[in-house]
Parts: sequence; C-alpha cells; structure tokens
Amino acid sequence: MTTNNTTRKFAITHFQDFSPRNTTEAMQAAGLDWEVDKGNAYVQVFDRSTMTYEKVSVPSQKGVYRTDTGLPLGNCMVGKGFEIIQNLKAFDCFDQILRSNNVQFVSGGYWHSGANVFLQCKLPYYTHRLPNGDTVERYLLIAQGHTGKQALTMRFTHIRPSCLNSLYGALSDSTHSVTIKHTKTIEDKMTQAVKFMQSGLRHLGEVERSFSKMQTVVLNQQQQINFLKMVYDRPISEDVADWRKWSELEPIFLDARGKEFSEGSLWHPFNTVTEFEDHHARVNNPRGSGGTQLSPQYVADARAIRAITGNATIGRKTAAFTLANDVANGVVDLNTGARKQPSIGFAALANVGVGIAAGAATQQLMF
Repeated sequence: MTTNNTTRKFAITHFQDFSPRNTTEAMQAAGLDWEVDKGNAYVQVFDRSTMTYEKVSVPSQKGVYRTDTGLPLGNCMVGKGFEIIQNLKAFDCFDQILRSNNVQFVSGGYWHSGANVFLQCKLPYYTHRLPNGDTVERYLLIAQGHTGKQALTMRFTHIRPSCLNSLYGALSDSTHSVTIKHTKTIEDKMTQAVKFMQSGLRHLGEVERSFSKMQTVVLNQQQQINFLKMVYDRPISEDVADWRKWSELEPIFLDARGKEFSEGSLWHPFNTVTEFEDHHARVNNPRGSGGTQLSPQYVADARAIRAITGNATIGRKTAAFTLANDVANGVVDLNTGARKQPSIGFAALANVGVGIAAGAATQQLMF
C-alpha cells in the first residue's frame, strides 16, 4: 500500500502491497473512517450601537464538519434540505452491488480535507482481452461530497492496464453511472440505485464489444488526426500547424503508452485522448495559492482523482468513446467529418425512480 498524503487537505491511497478484505478495512487504509455532522452557521457583523463585532446566527444554513477533527470541510455551508450520508453507508453499496466477498479495492482518498471522498474497486475475476492482445479490466467507483458540491455517484468504468488509462463508454440503450443529490429522500434512492447498478453490469459487456470493434477499424494517420480534431471540437479542415492543442497531443499520438496494441486502428486516437486527459492535461493551482509551484506528487495525485471523478475529464473521454463508436458503426466519415445519421452512442440522461440521473456527473472540482 502506498499513501500520498502531502497535506491534510488532499490524500490518495493506492492499495498495492495491502489488499483490504472489506469496505471497513478499505476505508481505514484510505483514511476515510470518520464521520461528519452539521453545526449552526454564524456570520460576524459590526454592531454600530456598541461599536463591537458580534456573531449572528444564519438559521437557513448549516456548516458541515468532520467530527474527528472538528474542522469545517471545504466550502462547508449547506442548506436545511441537505442530507448527510456517512462514508460507511455510501461505501457499503460496493457489497450490495457486487454481491461478492472477493471485491478487490484498489484505491481511495479524499480532497478538500474530506469534503469529497471516493473508493474504487476492481471487479473480481474479470479481464477482457481485445483482438490485438490488449486488455481492459472492470472497475466500480463510488464517490460523494459532504458539502453539496458533489452528488453521491456510482460509476462503472474500465481501465487499460498497459497504460493505466481509465475508459468510459455510454451507449444509447444502457448506461454506466448514477448520481443522487443529498436530499431527504437520498436513502430511498440509494436502494434504487443499487438495483440499477446491479442490472447495469451488462453495459460493461456491450462497451467491451465496442472496444474490440475499434481495434478492427483500420485508419490512416490523417483519419486518426481528424478524429482528434473532432473530439476537441475543431474543424477537420484546420491545419495542425494552426491547432494549438496539437503540440500537446502530438507527442502522445506518436508515442502512446501501449501503442503496440493500437497503432493503425481506431483504438489508437481514442486512447490518445484518454492518455492525454488522464496523464498529461494541465493541473491548475488550488484557489488562493497564486503561482505556487506544484509538486510532481501533487500533480500526479490530482490527475489520478480527476481521471475518475473530474466532470470535464470524464465528459471528454466519453465524447471520444461516442465518436469512436459511431465511426466503428459507419455513422461518421473521418475523411469529411460527415455524419450519416444521429449518434448511436451517447451519455444520455435517464431517470431511475425520482431524482436519480444516470449517465451524468455533477462533480465540481478545482483540478
């Protein structure tokens, strides 16, 4: 087990030499075995009659804090309707969804001092081998926020071991995630969400068939570059010399991790996007830190968390999957960019009961 804990505000743990036997051990190893509570909120005002500062209660707001440290979490103010879900209750969903005692927890952590938390596990006994010899493994992520900035999220994903890229796929007839707001009905919706995610396991097989198909679609270099332009919302007629992002993507495109499995096929530009988003995209300084030089460890940890929970990162990778799926099914011509029919793969919103959104993320991160 390695723990990267450079400050109290930010920590991510990878379970390498140590394998937690259950959710409780995983939480302890990742530093998540604590609870939160809500306290009254006050604002300091200046009373001109007494010429002194006083604290005045704000009854419409509460402040969320960790009970082990007594410290407020992130932007801790929440409304009266915010419902707390303790870490243990949220992460107990792993066992409920997978119905297995063989869950292999791989990582966990928190940021903003615990305002946001996550655990991730590898689904037991499953590795899918693709036609060209590459492999993908199935994972389940559960994450939540304690301050109203991040919904409780349950999401299936794949990881490509040859390059540690996390891959997201959303198809029109199935989905891969659930998000639930922290309202008074959240516990009832969690029960529905567990059932939904249990049934969603078949989605992983459909996505894997799409991955396999991508490896069979042969593309020349210009078609692959056109794919990248379309993913990053650029016209394919644009010269790469005028495309500023190409200077960041080109080194990865030419020497991608695991390129021996992908070169010459649609699988290659798709994984160029996922590698860039997971391992190379810029990490911004935390608010209030100015131009402070970020440590390599902080950048690596920030990217690791953003790769599995960052809304913009997940959105870009899902867009890449959507386009690749459409190309593989003959819907999009990469020579012209023309689309023959509406997309057949997309991250659509679907309702499971009331107030559960599938296929969408509500995280608001600062990375």
